[in-house]
Formats: sequence, C-alpha cells, structure tokens
Amino acid sequence: MKFYRNLQPFKVISFDLDDTLYDNHDVIRRAVSRFVQFTQALSQCPTFETEWLDWKDRIAQENPLLSEDVTKWREEALRQFLKAQGKNVAEIDRTLSHAMEEFLHWRHQIDVPQASLRVLNQLKTHYKLCAITNGNVDPLRIGLSQFELILRAGEHGRAKPHEDLFHKTARYFNVLSQEILHVGDNLTTDVQGAIQAGCQAVWINLSDKHLVDFPQATLLPTLEINHLTELLWL
Repeated sequence: MKFYRNLQPFKVISFDLDDTLYDNHDVIRRAVSRFVQFTQALSQCPTFETEWLDWKDRIAQENPLLSEDVTKWREEALRQFLKAQGKNVAEIDRTLSHAMEEFLHWRHQIDVPQASLRVLNQLKTHYKLCAITNGNVDPLRIGLSQFELILRAGEHGRAKPHEDLFHKTARYFNVLSQEILHVGDNLTTDVQGAIQAGCQAVWINLSDKHLVDFPQATLLPTLEINHLTELLWL
C-alpha cells in the first residue's frame, strides 16, 4: 500500500466494476465474439464485423455523448448498419432485440472472485457501498448485491472521468465529496475523475505497474493498492 495524499475520513466507498472487482478481458472478448457470430448469421452479411465496427466509429464521431452509454451506442450502430443493408423496420427491431440479448447474456458470464465478495461483504458492515461504472454490467446479474447505489455512464450521467456520477453519489448519500473513497483500476477514468470531483481515490494496481508507465495520467491517487483485501486495512 502506497500513500500519495493524506487519507481523510470517508463514509462511502464507490467501486468501478470491470477489471477492479473481476478480470473483464476474456469476458468482453467472448461477448463481442458471440455477438458478431450471432448477428452475422442473423443479418446474412459475411462482412458484418468490419462494417459494423465502421458504423460504431462513425456514430461515436457524430454523437460522442451517445457513445458514453455503451449499450445504446452498440444498439444505434447496429440499427444504422441494418438500415444501410436495406432491412425493414420489423427486421431491424427483431435482429436488434435478439443480438443485444445475446451480447448481454455473454457480457454477464462473469465469475467474481470469492476474495472480492468477502471484501465487499466486510466493508458493507462499516460503509455505504456504491458501484460507478462506464460499462453495462448489472451487478445483480453477477451476484453483487452489496451496493446500495448503482450508477452507469450514459444511463445516469456523463461517463467517468466526468464528475457527474461522483457528484450524484454524494447527493444520494448526503455526504461531502471528500467523504467518498472511489476504488478503480484506471488512472484516468477512475483516479482522475474522482480527484477532480473532490473525492478520494484508490488505484488498484493489479498488474504491478508504475505511475510513470501511464504518462496520460495527470493526477495522483490518494493511495495505491495491489489487492482488494488491502482496503480492509484502512
């Protein structure tokens, strides 16, 4: 555990989800692969993956705010792709519904480590817990019931590092921003976002890297840990 700032008393602990409480890399890779295979078969377009990615990039450039909601961004990119393929409204709606159901099914095939569950259960007896994510995972679908508040980017406010979701957390729990300790793996979205919002920030460094490895990171966390269990020492 390394401290970069003085840790102040806190009442709420907010958590990023992906790659903070569980490893998300294989999960998202598998979900995207299943989505592509499924939708390519439904749309009967052999070049679906390449064309859909082009639409996804185009939508993000035209509407960056929409792309902060990763579910709506995926839906709109697929809708525009199918429309360009000459599909009618009924075909688009049917394909969109089935494809998104397939993606979200595999997106939630996550095995949360028992260590993460134990830490959350112990912390819940002392603090209010909140989930703040830029992703589209529903914590309840993967067995995480410890959070009193769940905030997802786009659906509930601007994506991290924007201050929206941090400020909404403070209002919900009726606490000062500095009474929130945010835990996340990303030095930009999590650490910079939390510090800019006036909160305190824990960088969970699971890959044992160094701050100098991230020149894009402009703000120091309050502290750095290498394992979630270290939160129990605070």
